[in-house]
Amino acid sequence: MGRPEDHYKLLPWLCAAITRANPNSRAFVELDGCRFKQMFVALGASLNGFIIGCRNILFMDGAHLCGPYEGSLLGAVGLDADNHLLDVAYAIVLSDNNEDGVWFLSNVRECLGGLQPVVMSNRNKALLHAVPKLFGIDCRTYCVIADFSNS
Repeated sequence: MGRPEDHYKLLPWLCAAITRANPNSRAFVELDGCRFKQMFVALGASLNGFIIGCRNILFMDGAHLCGPYEGSLLGAVGLDADNHLLDVAYAIVLSDNNEDGVWFLSNVRECLGGLQPVVMSNRNKALLHAVPKLFGIDCRTYCVIADFSNS
């Protein structure tokens, strides 16, 4: 239905619709002229659920996007008392670099107010750089995957 480049023009409208329909949500897009730069979404119900009912741990990771526009999807999820995952926030950025990592985490931190969660990641380079800056060195931990197939 039209050129994919034209769909980026709808993102500001989409973010406004998200914040209008979901109280306490944060959704915004940053454009460089008509070119997409970054987009951040944190739904108010998810933020409230994390602050009130989840363990004080944020699990963060990034995934590379493929296709004509590429980029990265950064996500932050929490774990509730029943061990169910709760999506806290996500962002789409042009690349998985230190600047985008700091941008994503600063927005997550702002959404959480004064809450200081422990951040668990898979040692992603952008998160390794950003977490100590924004949450402090005491609030980070890493996921280690053990390979027992050779034992």
